[in-house]
Amino acid sequence: MAEEKVEKKAAKEALTHFQRLATYELPYSDGRFDSSRYSVIKLRPKTGRKHQIRRHLKHISHPIIGDVKYGKGEHNRLFKDHLSSHRLLLAATKISFPHPVTDKVLSLECPLEGNFQDTLLALKEFETNLEN
Repeated sequence: MAEEKVEKKAAKEALTHFQRLATYELPYSDGRFDSSRYSVIKLRPKTGRKHQIRRHLKHISHPIIGDVKYGKGEHNRLFKDHLSSHRLLLAATKISFPHPVTDKVLSLECPLEGNFQDTLLALKEFETNLEN
């Protein structure tokens, strides 16, 4: 059997801006604490690397709910069991880019998928002050 040498690629720079929009404290244990705290954030990636958003949030210990690769199973199960959330809670709702021929900026927007909207509605009763 022949061996292949695999060269590791150097990491490329990646930049993501984020803004916290809402915070929640749920009265359910994640196995470590008596309650669990979460945030809804707006993300704006400035570069386009594979899994950039998911990897950046995992790196700062704020994984995305429903992320089976970079997330936390305890939190994914908590959302599935208590909020009927069965999906990755990450969505692109707006994207802008230059048209390849005219160079005119195109902007596309779409609403959140139904289960994502339902999850946000269910979280409303657990909303906390952003300053905490």
